[in-house]
Amino acid sequence: MDEIIAPARHQLERIKALCLRTNLKYVDLPSQFVGVGIAIGFGEADYVILSILAGGNENQLMITDGILKNIRRDRVAALEAANHFNQNNTAYPVYLHDADAGWALIMQQTHPIDLLLDVPQYFSSCVRTLPVAVTEYRRTIAEKWDLGGHPWSWTPGDHEALLTRSML
Repeated sequence: MDEIIAPARHQLERIKALCLRTNLKYVDLPSQFVGVGIAIGFGEADYVILSILAGGNENQLMITDGILKNIRRDRVAALEAANHFNQNNTAYPVYLHDADAGWALIMQQTHPIDLLLDVPQYFSSCVRTLPVAVTEYRRTIAEKWDLGGHPWSWTPGDHEALLTRSML
């Protein structure tokens, strides 16, 4: 496993240095079998996961935020919500992640790491604006769809679960 994720770890070190340059504090997360990541918090339920997938995808950074986890298993309503957001604002893509462990709506952007390193303010803006969009999307979901669920919290278990979902 170490050989497979070594290039992703190297890229993550570059991203950690960029976090420090842009005053973003992070928490290291345990490596996954498919990649690596860190969490950056903005409050009890406001945080993003920065992840890098191993196996040839190490030049891309995924910035992920969880909208709601453990939503009702209503595919039509969940996809209707995701499509609503994606049609109205493609800058903040929303995905239904349907797994045996539970269904979730997540927001995820993917960016070339070299671009983020070249333009630190762009990186900072991407990381800082995702939680703002997620908060608004949660409100809209509560008003328009009966999906239930709840936000991820600032806990190691939720960090690792969102990290895994960000890469699968």
